[in-house]
Amino acid sequence: MNKPTLLIVAFLITAFAPVFSQDREGTQQQSTDSLQQKATQGIKEKFPRTRILNFEYGQSLSRDFTSELFEEGFQDGEIKTQRNFNASANIPIYKTRKWGVMGSLNYQFSEFEFDDIETTGISVFEQNGIVNFHNFSVAVSSTYFSTLFKKPVIYNASLIVDGNDEGVERLKGLAGLSFILKRTERTTITLGAIVFIDPTSQIPFFPTFTYNHRFKNSKWEVDFILPQRLLLRRPIGENGRFSIGSTFGSTGFYVNVDSPGFADVFEYSQLEIKSGIIYEHRFSNYLIGTFQGGLQNFISNRLTEKGEPTSDFIYKNEQEATGCFQVGFSIDPFAGKKK
Repeated sequence: MNKPTLLIVAFLITAFAPVFSQDREGTQQQSTDSLQQKATQGIKEKFPRTRILNFEYGQSLSRDFTSELFEEGFQDGEIKTQRNFNASANIPIYKTRKWGVMGSLNYQFSEFEFDDIETTGISVFEQNGIVNFHNFSVAVSSTYFSTLFKKPVIYNASLIVDGNDEGVERLKGLAGLSFILKRTERTTITLGAIVFIDPTSQIPFFPTFTYNHRFKNSKWEVDFILPQRLLLRRPIGENGRFSIGSTFGSTGFYVNVDSPGFADVFEYSQLEIKSGIIYEHRFSNYLIGTFQGGLQNFISNRLTEKGEPTSDFIYKNEQEATGCFQVGFSIDPFAGKKK
């Protein structure tokens, strides 16, 4: 599992907590079974990739780029288009009143179309024409439901193995927890922390924070998950939901380099912010479609030798902002229509 998928797993920890509820006196109402059920429902509501089956296709439009190799000017040109396809499956393995174990499979296809690049004696992965990458990952996640300071708390640990079409590359992991700071009829605030067991992570530890608030006498609500999203959203009809705002994400994959003086395998990491609209529609109890479109800004694009810290990158590029869109479908045969 590459960095983007690792971050999604991490965000799941923060997604659990907002679904816990209390009565007006603050007394916890749910049994452990109910906590687990509502937590699972809350995660799937926020993150399509946590559903049983999920398929996404995304595309960003043309933009110019410049690059550096070993801190010296390298190539520049045009990325005519970038296409990404992701397919994921999540399979429940074991479940008790307090424990849950989930297995996950993920496939990611990334394709770039380059143009106007001057040929040099060194080739990283940019070259005129189409270049594509295939990446795979397998993860096992364990979740434990408990209490901390008389508040519901969820502990999570995940073990991830990933690679590409050339073979298995790395073993990674993470651990974290999340609990409620405040819960009222219209507002939920949670706090947590995540530790990455990965030497390549730029930030091995960071706190997590969520804020969800439904405005009084309004269908609108604000959904903030640090650092993943800031959205204003509202239901549309009986089966739709509209959101506007920004989401943070990334694209990452392994790059096999066949050039003298270079390592055999590198990791490419592309951090991005997408701002615009999201529309979700429930076609049936088990089929949900999602469309996202807007502007894509690129924060950091680096190439690092496999297993080395991202700060020790050998290559980076700067890309102009561009338009983007993404469509997806999720299938969850064990889910029912949200009430």
